Amino acid sequence: MTGDQQLEPVAWGLRDAVLGFVFAYLLTILLSPLAYSMTGQSTSTSSSDLPLSTIALLQVPFYAGMLGVALWASFRKGNGPRVDYGLDMRWADAPLGLVVGVLTQIAATLLYVPLLWWTSVDSNDISKPARELTDKAHGSGVVLLILVVVVAAPIVEEIFFRGLILRTLQRRFSDTWAIVISSAVFAAAHFEPLQFPALFVFGLVAAYLATRTGRLGPGIWAHLAFNGFAVYSLLQ
Repeated sequence: MTGDQQLEPVAWGLRDAVLGFVFAYLLTILLSPLAYSMTGQSTSTSSSDLPLSTIALLQVPFYAGMLGVALWASFRKGNGPRVDYGLDMRWADAPLGLVVGVLTQIAATLLYVPLLWWTSVDSNDISKPARELTDKAHGSGVVLLILVVVVAAPIVEEIFFRGLILRTLQRRFSDTWAIVISSAVFAAAHFEPLQFPALFVFGLVAAYLATRTGRLGPGIWAHLAFNGFAVYSLLQ
């Protein structure tokens, strides 16, 4: 469903997206002492020293905030996420998304070749945030890492960025600009400058899939493959 075809009378929009960001961060801050306590950590512990269990628990209120606001906005101000956001999935979405996700991860990696050649940045700088996370995963921690990064993140982020934000922008701009702007917001929201190009490219692909098919299913599977391929590579 493109912006021109979306005729449902909805009242959700960019204010709800901003509310989702703010609520997610506030909820995480509010519940972070509980997450630290449950995993036996002091609130003074450096973020780089936190175990994976603490990091995973901190993602719960963050994802809950984003997902909760996106779903609330659609149910309260629209026609439900299946109609408003295209939250639907078909059997063909899985193979399509998995192939696209892996190919996008490979293509995104190639973007860094000029950066590695012409600057002092090296591959360790680029992979540092993800490597710090995977280095914490041992034994059951690998399962926890997969649940957070490969399962939860794709579902929540696709609903929020390619559902709420992309569809809001489609009502204001052309599909092309909606895809570009939502992808830039998606990449910037991760607060990782060196990862911005790769995330932006994936955002373009996922937004195109959502716009082209009218569903979030292909993008969710592509996101799963994109993150999963990166995690698999780093765990080797």
